[in-house]
Amino acid sequence: MALPFVVTLRGYDMGQVESLFAEVDGALAADSAVSRAGARDALRTTTLRRRIRGYAPRDVDAAIAQRLAALALPGTRSERARPVATTPLPFVVTLRGYDMRQVESLFAEVDGALAADSAVLRVAARDALRTVTLRRRLRGYARRAVDDAVAERLRAL
Repeated sequence: MALPFVVTLRGYDMGQVESLFAEVDGALAADSAVSRAGARDALRTTTLRRRIRGYAPRDVDAAIAQRLAALALPGTRSERARPVATTPLPFVVTLRGYDMRQVESLFAEVDGALAADSAVLRVAARDALRTVTLRRRLRGYARRAVDDAVAERLRAL
């Protein structure tokens, strides 16, 4: 199964991503509450491995957020969820900035919760923003810009 993701260096393992999305898309097609719950759990708990050549993490993270919104519990407002924007994060890469992968993962979760319009996802995202300790790397996203974006997302949640 070929997914519409860009193949990049240091991307997510293509086989693992394809297997995960096959399971999730099958659950969406089956429309069974049990299979949907299993797919939700799989999306939330799976840790995707990185490979030298794999799917672009930003694209996969955005697709995971969209699938989580589609798998939301019936009766929540997320059934009318807006599509998740897959625009790149507007942060400048500097010396001694925040870990880029950690920041991208955090913002994928938060933006997915904002798009899903689910109270449960919003609370989880708000807790994640409040409790996260961002690692610093020699080369990473500018700390002040990320901190401002975190504060902005907290206000939005």
